[in-house]
Amino acid sequence: MTRSANRLLAVILCFAFYGCTFGDEKTNPANGYTNDGNFIQTDYAVRKNWAGGTVIAFTDLLPTTEFTGKVNAVQFLLDTLEQHGDYTYMPSDSAAFDKTKNFDIAILYKNVHYMNGTEVDNSGQTYSKPTAGTLTFTPGPGYQTFSYTLKFGSDHVISGCFRGQVTSVE
Repeated sequence: MTRSANRLLAVILCFAFYGCTFGDEKTNPANGYTNDGNFIQTDYAVRKNWAGGTVIAFTDLLPTTEFTGKVNAVQFLLDTLEQHGDYTYMPSDSAAFDKTKNFDIAILYKNVHYMNGTEVDNSGQTYSKPTAGTLTFTPGPGYQTFSYTLKFGSDHVISGCFRGQVTSVE
């Protein structure tokens, strides 16, 4: 009985960790990331194009101009977000940096407080100097799938996914 319970647990864990990349459009995995053994659900993806590139952020709440509360988010700054692709962290001053395959800015926001839609300085924790990371984007029929990992030193390693509609903000 113990062996079959362990096998069942292994299968469940496999589906939990790989839910973003397998399954059909009717299967909706939990969107979010793990950090320090905790799962942070991020049901929203926001994309914004600006002069410096494209920002894609995965967040637990959508702060509006009236929003007051705490937000958790993972944000990537890319030169452009192609229709599909794999991106790898690399410092932009590296000779091998390729803006179509690499990103040099990613930020993790943990419990950052907003007051009336504005971020409160020195609230929560912000990690902005990754040492490694990947972002994979795959479009689907009616949804987009992102999977990502980020490492901020040896203490903060996150991995997550998002599958759903991305909100464009201009």
